[in-house]
Amino acid sequence: MKAITNVVKGMMIVMVSLLIFSCSDGEDGAIGPAGQDGVNGVDGTNGADGNDGADGEDGQPGTANVIYSDWIARDFETNVAAETNEQLLTTFDVTEFNLNEDVVLVYGRREANILVSEIKQLPYIFASQSEFYSFEVASFVGGSSLRIEVATLDGGTNLFTFFDDFRYVIIPGGVAAPTSSATKSATDYTKMSYEEIITLFNIPE
Repeated sequence: MKAITNVVKGMMIVMVSLLIFSCSDGEDGAIGPAGQDGVNGVDGTNGADGNDGADGEDGQPGTANVIYSDWIARDFETNVAAETNEQLLTTFDVTEFNLNEDVVLVYGRREANILVSEIKQLPYIFASQSEFYSFEVASFVGGSSLRIEVATLDGGTNLFTFFDDFRYVIIPGGVAAPTSSATKSATDYTKMSYEEIITLFNIPE
């Protein structure tokens, strides 16, 4: 019986020894191959574009856009009394003046006395002498010309000395008369006084 017990103890010692050796750390194995890349996620949906803002209103033409002359002394082509007469004020090239879009304002000035000058917008009628003062813009190849034109209303002959000098103002892109009531009206510069024009566009005297 004692012999059997000794055999059992010996077997248990062997089993425990095997368990201890089997639990000891072994050497690390080789690194395995890298796994496949994952599938990229789906892009999100773009957001809707916002609405464009409203366009602002066009501003008034500035002084840099306006063309104006100094006062030009009266110098008609004919120096004797005549039924009609004229004077060239200036010529424009095609980049300076657009007959279909620009506003042309022409003024005549006379000395009423040593202290006061009168400025009138053309066309103008000097009734007491039956004189009509006007202007004409004529186109030619490459440009246009601006002339003062005068005539008597009764067929007589005059010297046309009512005005001492003349001046012009060109407002680009303007409209000389208001548009129809169905559309937005444009400023009618021909209805403004000389003082209002030079103040509006900061034109020096």
